[in-house]
Amino acid sequence: MFSSDTKRKETRNSGFRRLKRTVALFLAMAFVSFLGLTGCKKGHNEYPVIPTSESRESSETTRKEIVPEEKTMELTIASPLSNETCQYLAKLYYAKSHGMLGDGVTGENVDLSFLDSIDLPFVLRVYSTSENGCNVSTLLQWRNSGDMPDIFLTDSFDQVVSESLATPITEYLSENKLLAADSVYPSLLRSFNVGNAQYGIPYQTSAAVLFCDMEVLRQAGIYSVSFRQTRSSLLNMLAEMEKLNEEEQTVLPFYLAGNLLPYLPSAMFNHDYLSASDTDARNEQAYRESVSFVESIIRSGYSYESLTEKHLETLFSGVSPLLSRKLGVWTGTTDELMVYDNYMPNTLSLMQIPGLREDEYTSPLLITYPLLISSACQHPKEAADFAAFIAFDEDALLLTARLQPRQGYLPSVSSPAVWKTYVRNQKYGDYLQQYYTLMDKAIMIPSVSDSENFNKDIAYIAEYIEKLNVKKTEDSKDVDTDN
Repeated sequence: MFSSDTKRKETRNSGFRRLKRTVALFLAMAFVSFLGLTGCKKGHNEYPVIPTSESRESSETTRKEIVPEEKTMELTIASPLSNETCQYLAKLYYAKSHGMLGDGVTGENVDLSFLDSIDLPFVLRVYSTSENGCNVSTLLQWRNSGDMPDIFLTDSFDQVVSESLATPITEYLSENKLLAADSVYPSLLRSFNVGNAQYGIPYQTSAAVLFCDMEVLRQAGIYSVSFRQTRSSLLNMLAEMEKLNEEEQTVLPFYLAGNLLPYLPSAMFNHDYLSASDTDARNEQAYRESVSFVESIIRSGYSYESLTEKHLETLFSGVSPLLSRKLGVWTGTTDELMVYDNYMPNTLSLMQIPGLREDEYTSPLLITYPLLISSACQHPKEAADFAAFIAFDEDALLLTARLQPRQGYLPSVSSPAVWKTYVRNQKYGDYLQQYYTLMDKAIMIPSVSDSENFNKDIAYIAEYIEKLNVKKTEDSKDVDTDN
């Protein structure tokens, strides 16, 4: 029934994904009709009541009375969550559906031994993926082998939909109370709506930011930085670092200024995403001013694109600039936090993509990864309900943060309790917490979709920067000739 682990390997282009499957628990009893979530979390009191041995015995009795003796349904989920976490989430789902949690019991304090006592009415199999889910290649392998997961997290939404690997779930979620507008961010939901049909359930979200290495900044006399940055403050910071290069090139103030362009127009002008490969979008003031700002960084000699191949080789000696400890500032997303933290655990800092006005937050630029329901799923209603539960239910999110805290991600719901727990369990949570009051003006960046249009945008930006470098070199030659 199960394939070898080799068959589960991620074939992601970056080469670092490997897929493992964990063995699921085979538990007895059929339960299909009750899978829809009908219970809501009980009200909190100041001193939560954690289930006692007596209450567990009572729950056990109730469970035995309502659950059949054999199970006929199986669900499979592919995500970064461990088998243990998924099984506990399934048991919490069942417990909440049947009112088995006591007053004040939440995902943060529920007794795990109580959850252990629950005999699930369905089989849940778990495939483990890399941090941001499955790509199309892996999903196609699963489909061709007849072993497609029912629920899966993906980093390639557009391709998954175009390949008909996922099924629309609008009808399955139409009456689901977890999708209430006052708890789920509408912009995240809309990101996964295609042709007026909802395909994806937003599960994990990262944000585009500027990273900086304070070790490099301190060499330039900069001992602290504000999260809120503007174009002028960023330019001043880069200029101070460039002073370290007066005698010889010792640091690089900014890495690849062109990487700002997918994000900068939205951040500075609170503008919807502008496609770089779209002529009309490039004529927008927000895009034109963003290009001008990027050009000013390059022409000032602050960026990777500013240096010749000879200078780059001298400075980095073949080492990746991002790992060299010679970079001041670079663009990235918060899900990459721990990669950089491994190399600069005490000197890594975050700043927002710069805006126009001092002491003002820019629009959060979000990249969201969705859960989808396979087009081969035999129980799409039940799968959609369970996926919505683990993505949107407050207790499910609290339990996940408790069992498997993950770094660099923002919640997809507005619950203060969830935000507090998520950021508390993260090393860089103080930075992420600042997004809480800004989510209503968030701009969605389509990079997670791995879409053809976004790839065209990146290609256009790269070509534009290359042409800019050519012109810069020609101008330099003209100056030398005149001299």
